[in-house]
Order: sequence, then C-alpha cells, then structure tokens
Amino acid sequence: MTKASTVFAALAAAMVAAVSAAAPTEGERSGAIIRLLNSRAAGSPKSFVEAAEIVAEDAAKGRPLQQYVIALMAEDPMLPQSARIDAETRGRYLDASRGRIRDLAERRGNSLAWYLLSLENNDISMLRKASDGGNVQALNAWGTLSLTRALTDPSATKADIDLAVERSFSCFSRAAAEKDPNGMYNLGMCYIHGYGCEPNPLKALDCFRSAAEAGHAEAINNIGGLYRDGIAVERDLYSAARWFAKSAATGNAYGELNYALALQRGEGVEKNLVRAAELMLASARQGAPEAMNAYAEMLKSGETGAGGDEDARSAIAWFRRAASAGLPAAMENLASCHELGYGGVERSEKIATVWKIRSRAARGDRNAMAWLSQNGYSLR
Repeated sequence: MTKASTVFAALAAAMVAAVSAAAPTEGERSGAIIRLLNSRAAGSPKSFVEAAEIVAEDAAKGRPLQQYVIALMAEDPMLPQSARIDAETRGRYLDASRGRIRDLAERRGNSLAWYLLSLENNDISMLRKASDGGNVQALNAWGTLSLTRALTDPSATKADIDLAVERSFSCFSRAAAEKDPNGMYNLGMCYIHGYGCEPNPLKALDCFRSAAEAGHAEAINNIGGLYRDGIAVERDLYSAARWFAKSAATGNAYGELNYALALQRGEGVEKNLVRAAELMLASARQGAPEAMNAYAEMLKSGETGAGGDEDARSAIAWFRRAASAGLPAAMENLASCHELGYGGVERSEKIATVWKIRSRAARGDRNAMAWLSQNGYSLR
C-alpha cells in the first residue's frame, strides 16, 4: 500500500518546504500546535512547515506553550530555517515554559502537557499518563509503540502479541472517536492488516476517507492504492492516479512515488517521464527506499535523460542507499550491476552472489541469514 515495512508513524519533527506568504488567520494560529503535532505523522511536510512557522512566530511573542513546543523540535535538522532557534534561545524557551507545562500536567492532569513532557524526557510513563488521559497524539504514539514492539520482538509469545494488538486497536479506536485524522488512519491500517480485529477492507476504506477529508496525506495515498489494486473498490487507475496526485501535492513521499509510477507507466494519467523522474527524485530525497530504487532504475534505463556515465554512477549510489535501508529489490539490482560491471562497480560473480543472498535474507530467509553470518557478511 504505502510502505514496504512499518506503516504507522509516531510523532517526529519535520520536513522542509516553502510556505504561503499570506498571514495566518486567528483560527489557524490557535490550531497550529495540533497541526504541528499531527502533520508529520500524517506524512504532510507542507502542512508541518506552515504550522511550524506559526508556532515559531507565537513563541517569539512570549507564548509559553508555543515556546515549549518549538523548543522540543528545534534540534531536528529538517526543521525549516524560518522556524529554527539557536541553542541559547532553545534553553531560554524551555526554562521559561517547562514549569508551566509541568504544572498543567501534575496539578491539573492536562493530557497534552503530559504528552509534551514525554517528548522532552523520552519517558514512556509520561506517555502512558497522556494516553490514559485521552490525548489523541499520545493514544496514537502509545498504540504504535505497543504494536511495533510486539511485532518486532522475537521473544514475544502469541499471548503477548494478541494483548499488544488489542491495546493498539483500542488506542486507535479512541483517537478515531475524537475525529483525530491520525487515529482514523491508524485504525484503517488495523482493518487492512487485521491487527486487533478481523481484516475488513471496507471499514479500512471508510477510515481512510474520514482521515483524507481532514487532509491526511498518507490516507489520501492509501485510497489511491486501494483503487489501483482493486481492494474494497472496483479497480480504477484513473481514480488511483487522481488520489496519488492529491497526496503528492502535500509533499508526501509515498504519494510522490506512486504518482511518479503512474506517470512513468501512463496508468490513469498521460505518460510523462520528465515529471515522473522529478517526483521520484523528490520522494527519494525524503528517504523512501522504494523511490531511491525506482529512481535508480530510471537512471539505469536512460528514462531520465542521456543515460551516460554520470547517470550510471548516480544509479549505483541510489541503489546502495536503498539497499542500506534494507530494500531487497535494490540488493537484487546491485547484484545485477556487479554481474555486468555497470556504473563502474567491480564485475564480480562473487559479489553479485552475496547481494542476491542478502536480498533473500532481507525477505526473511533464515538459511540466507545463516550463510551471511557464517561467511562474515553483514545484511546490508
């Protein structure tokens, strides 16, 4: 659907993009903190940047909650330049606002305050308090954490996993009941995969539509995937391309990737290799391994231009980045490059074989994993 691996997103700071020059309304200002907290998890970098600028402006005016929030995110290198603060300002903001936030949490039981404190202190107990108090950001984060731990812990028993997925489903259901877009999206993913419930693509589609109406970029992209694959709806490549384009317009990496693939193949939209390459590169630069691999394939095939030595070297670099991120298809492409000596890499059947085995290991082949370990090779 959207990603090759985990599909849930906890809060993280942000992406870089340009923002509108129009002054925000009072309503936009009052909702900017929630937009900021929600938009990265929704995969909408443009919305994040717009909200970050508003919060930073209000923080500069001495508003303590805004100061605390922007200080929490100030050290992320992807924060837009217009919202950056130096270390001295960050410390001053935290010192001026932390006491008020802690008072809101400890004396008044404010769940948003507990959530913000959990971010600063990386404290799971604070996150749990925020979740128990009904904060939707904490409900999504706690549900995500519980689910991810259960699904990735090799020592987890079936009972452990069942309990975790039930807890996650409950968290996402509570957030969705509050009309939170991330909660609706995460609940939709539960219905797709059967986490804590029976798989139900129709209910998933309903959840994605509700989230999409609130501008959730990942949900918008997922609806495109359902139309492309004919899940819960009749297969319709035109509708799929339209949804992918809408997601791409938000700056969503996987919306960009999927719309680029539609443009590359002429699926539901007029074929346009130039625009496809632009979007594929934009997605790759955001860190989507599938886009890295697909863009490298375009370079290798000459679809981005002349296909000369420079493109060949660039293709190898992108294949390597995607392989380092654990993408099996990129590992297989590197194997092919070593078989051919493409892009200046060493022509070697031995190296090609190692990459092929890495690909099988990355897909979960235990024998391949054992072979790599026995012969002193890393997975990536």
